[in-house]
Amino acid sequence: MDFDADRRRFLELAGTGTAASLAGCSGLRDTLGSQEDAGTGTGTGGDGDQRVAVAVQADQQALQRRQQEIQSALSSGNISRSEAQAEYRSAQEDLRSDAVASFAERAESNPDLTVADSLDRFGLLLVGGSPAALLATLSSGEVNALLPQTTFQQAKSQAQQGTATSTPSN
Repeated sequence: MDFDADRRRFLELAGTGTAASLAGCSGLRDTLGSQEDAGTGTGTGGDGDQRVAVAVQADQQALQRRQQEIQSALSSGNISRSEAQAEYRSAQEDLRSDAVASFAERAESNPDLTVADSLDRFGLLLVGGSPAALLATLSSGEVNALLPQTTFQQAKSQAQQGTATSTPSN
């Protein structure tokens, strides 16, 4: 199955459910608070900060440049179509990892934000902080969305299942 299609579908589903809660800003806080009240252990960090999943995207200009390079190599016959697809997927993964690292680095310099975990494969980070600091992350050009913490947990489970199924058995 195509990884990009899985990621797009995952973010599409997660984004649809989150759009309604982001509409009023307090909806996200209410959702996170109710999850913690329900005993799920999600929603807040140890010091009472809110926790959300932050979805980041790869640098689109760099990705487009890389795509043009790959297309040129394919057109000139230097690589096969399958090699071009593999190189493009690799470029996407590398740029997504760079976006995650860049966001995490900026978050470290902000005393109102903490990065608890990240999933480079999905371009997701589990971030804690005040509601104002979390909403301010949306002004970053690489941030696509703020999603409930449960979205991060679902992605982590999916990544672990993918790793377990792709690991050769002895």
